[in-house]
Amino acid sequence: MLILLYEKGYLLYKVMKCLIVDDDPLICDLLEHFCSKIDEINSVTTTVSGFESINLINNSSFDLIFLDFNLPDITGRDILDLNPKSAVIMVTSNKDFALDSYNYPQIVDYLVKPINFPRFMKGFLKAKNFIASSQQEQANESPLFIKEGGKLVKISLDQVAYFKSEANYISIVFKNKKILTLMALKDLEPKLPDFFQRVHRSYIINLNMIDVIHNGAVEINKDHIPVSQRYTPELLKKIDLLN
Repeated sequence: MLILLYEKGYLLYKVMKCLIVDDDPLICDLLEHFCSKIDEINSVTTTVSGFESINLINNSSFDLIFLDFNLPDITGRDILDLNPKSAVIMVTSNKDFALDSYNYPQIVDYLVKPINFPRFMKGFLKAKNFIASSQQEQANESPLFIKEGGKLVKISLDQVAYFKSEANYISIVFKNKKILTLMALKDLEPKLPDFFQRVHRSYIINLNMIDVIHNGAVEINKDHIPVSQRYTPELLKKIDLLN
């Protein structure tokens, strides 16, 4: 039996995908080793090529990038100018870039070689907070407009507890109210931020609203929501229970 309790307002971090870009294979190995010690990180990609990193960034979604400034084929500044949305920790022996780094809001920390684990961990915690804040801003800045009767109603996604499919309708359940709208979950799901997770063919839940996970179900505001086997692995990854 597995029971987990969460306080309201505690932000659950999704499992992170990281990219390490450094022309020194030893630094790549060191950073990858440090990442392996972090529960939230379950995917690490490394490259010694700046040009390859651009292709990786364009073709995948990384939450955190460890980026060397001095690369032989392209500089870290050139990669930053492409405006990757990921949180970035600069990793370099070049201290001259430290002041310029303030021009890039995605840079959360600046690690100077040689790197030890305590300093690495300090940078990671900054990245973790940056990612959480970005998710919250995404929810606040991207309200969802839904049809309720003959009108459009704006809803704040961070206030939604869960969505439930009701035949051709969706119930949007808040703490103290519920809205019914003509829509399908499959059309709604791509519009939602990362802190929402499909757990059943009829339910999408807000991970931040979970009170209890117990025996194949979650409890939100005393409502019991089934979790199907199909969606269990992804749910567990997102709340970091697999490690």
